[in-house]
Amino acid sequence: MRKLLVLFVLTLTVAAQAVTKVSFEQLQQNGWASYQGQRIRISTPLIVCGTFRDTIILAPERLYVPEERAVGLSTGDSTRYWQIVKDNASKQIKLVCRKPYDLNLGATIRGLEGNVTGNQTIQTGQQPRFKNYKPSKKIPSVGNADVLICATNIQNYFVHVGGYATKRNTPGQHAFQCYKTASALCQINADLYALCEIEKGPSAPAELTDKMNELAKNDIYAFVRTAEDDGDTISVGFIYRKDRVRPVGELRRAYAERKNIYSNRFMLQGFEHIASGEQFVLSLNHPRSKRGTPQLSNAKRMDNINHILSCINAAYADSTYTDPDILLLGDYNCYRYEEPIQTIVKAGYADMLTDSLEYSYSYHSLCGSLDRVFASPTMAEQITGVAPIHWNTDYYYSAAYYSKYNFINNTIPKEAPADIRKCLSKAAKRNLLFRYSDHDPVIVGLKFK
Repeated sequence: MRKLLVLFVLTLTVAAQAVTKVSFEQLQQNGWASYQGQRIRISTPLIVCGTFRDTIILAPERLYVPEERAVGLSTGDSTRYWQIVKDNASKQIKLVCRKPYDLNLGATIRGLEGNVTGNQTIQTGQQPRFKNYKPSKKIPSVGNADVLICATNIQNYFVHVGGYATKRNTPGQHAFQCYKTASALCQINADLYALCEIEKGPSAPAELTDKMNELAKNDIYAFVRTAEDDGDTISVGFIYRKDRVRPVGELRRAYAERKNIYSNRFMLQGFEHIASGEQFVLSLNHPRSKRGTPQLSNAKRMDNINHILSCINAAYADSTYTDPDILLLGDYNCYRYEEPIQTIVKAGYADMLTDSLEYSYSYHSLCGSLDRVFASPTMAEQITGVAPIHWNTDYYYSAAYYSKYNFINNTIPKEAPADIRKCLSKAAKRNLLFRYSDHDPVIVGLKFK
C-alpha cells in the first residue's frame, strides 16, 4: 500500500512538473485557451516593454504607439491605425510575478517558463531570471556642431515643495531632485537648454541655474527671465551658456493676448552664437496632453499649434525677428502622424526626427516620440544631427523611487548635502538610476554656414 502511495505521489509530481515547449508563433496560432492550466516554456526570446504593479509586459519586440506609424492618420485614414492596435495587442504577454520593478525596458528573457492562467497571461510566482538592459550612458553624436541644444521635459520641476503634480514632498527630496536634474544637464554640456514642465516665474530656473553653476564650479550658466502671470503653473524656459550664446530680441508668447491655462507654455526667443555672430530663433512649446475624449484633446492641441504658428508669423511681420533660421522644439504631447504634428509639417517646417525606431517616451508599454524637433528650410540645412538620449524612458518605473531618490551617475556623490543623504532609503541606495524625468532629452547640433 505504501509503495502504491509513493508511486502515486511521484506520478503527480512528474505530472505537475511537465512542461510544454512552445514558440510564441505557436501560441498565437493555436490560441492561448488550448494551453490553459498548463506549464509552458516559450522558446522565442522576449523583451520587457513595461512593468505595472506585479505584472511585466513582454513581447517579441519593442512596441510603438500606432500614432507613430499610421501614415495618413491625420487625414482620416485609420485602416493602418487599427491594424497596428490589433498587432500590438496580440504581441503582448502579461507575466504575473513578484517584484517586477527592478527591470528596465529592453530587458530580455529566453525560455520563459510558467503556468498559463488566462489569455496571454503567465504566472510564475518569483520573478524569473532576465538579462537586464542597461542603456548606454554615452551621449550620442550629432556631428561637429557649433551649437548644441538640449530640449528636455524635466517633469514638473517646482521650487515650491508639494506644488502641483509633484511627488517631491520634503525639502530633502526636492534638493535631491534639483541636484539630479542639474547633474544630468551639466553632463550633456549643451550651449542651450529648452526646458518643459518647469514652474512659472523666475524662481525655478534660477534655482536650477545656480545648481548647474555650482556643479560646473564656474559662473557660466544663465536663464531667460520670464514674468509670472495668472496662467498655468506649468511653464517652459531657457537656460544657456552665456560664454557661448546670448538671447537677442524680445521674448514672445503664443498666448500673449489671453491669460489662460496655456499662457506660460509657448515661448519664442532669439539667440546669437557669440563666436560667429550667427542668429537663430527657438520656438519652445508644450501643447495640451491627451485628456478627455480624443476629439476634445485634438481640438485643444490644434488650437495650441495654430497659436504657435500665428505667433511665429506675427514676430516676423513686426520685425521682432528677421533671421529665417527657426527651430521648433519641446514636448508636443503628439506623435508623428497626428494632426497637430502634420499641421506643423504642412506649414513648411521639416520634422527632424525621422527614425521610426527612435523614441523619447513610453506609455502603457508602447514607445513613441512626444518630444519633437522641427526646422525651417534654412535651419534644416544647418542641423548636423538630432538624437534622443535614453537616460530616462528605459529605466523602470516604481512608486518607491519615482522622481525622488536616484542620481544619474549611479553613485551618491561625496559632496551631496546631508539632508539629501538622509532621504535615501536602503532600497534607493541599491537602485540608483539615471532617471531624472519620465521623458528622454533630445539634442540638436547646429553648424553655421
